[in-house]
Amino acid sequence: MFDKEDTERKLTEEQRETNREKSRTRSRVEHIFGFMENTMNRLYIRTVGLARATAVIGLINLTYNMSRYEQIVRLNLLKD
Repeated sequence: MFDKEDTERKLTEEQRETNREKSRTRSRVEHIFGFMENTMNRLYIRTVGLARATAVIGLINLTYNMSRYEQIVRLNLLKD
């Protein structure tokens, strides 16, 4: 939950830093899910059973990680 500022109460620097960190994390997670929804069949899991659904989600995550790694290598963003 984010701390909110109003006319009577200003945020402290610590609260702003906490909000910034939460925003950074939320942004990264939303980008990942956005990529999965737009590129990987809208994240429909059409399996029977929790074990199979867990396996499919694991494969989707692996595919995303491989795609992201390829992009990092291609753009030379990997630091030695």
